Amino acid sequence: FVMFTGSGRTGRLVARQASERLIGCSLELGGKNPMIVLPDADLEKAVDGAVRGCFSAAGQICVSIERMWVHDSIWDRFVGRFVERTKALRLGAALDYSIEMGSLASERQMAAVEDHVADALAQGARLLAGGRRRPDLGPLFYEPTILADVRPGMKVYAEETFGPVVSLYPFTSETEAIEQANATRYGLSASIWTRNAERGLR
Repeated sequence: FVMFTGSGRTGRLVARQASERLIGCSLELGGKNPMIVLPDADLEKAVDGAVRGCFSAAGQICVSIERMWVHDSIWDRFVGRFVERTKALRLGAALDYSIEMGSLASERQMAAVEDHVADALAQGARLLAGGRRRPDLGPLFYEPTILADVRPGMKVYAEETFGPVVSLYPFTSETEAIEQANATRYGLSASIWTRNAERGLR
């Protein structure tokens, strides 16, 4: 049995070679995972899920949320609360429950995160929270970061960041939000937040 964590490109190679040998395999590959917040969602639960889903392990989990669609009717309330909670996160290197987010794993990962954020801001994205290193906390700390007005052509729009960075998008049509969430080469995970589990979203 082969278990692999890494890029989609290498994962395809592992899967192909494992199948040729009739060997079972488990592949945990890259993600650009979406979260969709519908107008009937429990706001506090959705915000809590977003904070944990985006910033646990400083966003260095394959299923971390990197893209979020929020319905127009709750946009201001949700974004305001999400930004507030994000800015209040306790960052540090302590190995106890007083810390809510730690550091990135390597200088290479820090460079990728900084590149994605700088590229987005240079092309007109808005910074709602974070967006900077925290050398006062340690060499690889980067603030949890929220971006709005992210568009195609920006690196953070389609490439996996694998860090504490999330892009927010308003939506009116559920169909449109789902189509945009699915418009990615990644397919690892997704979540839809609603109080009505029988809405039959497709």
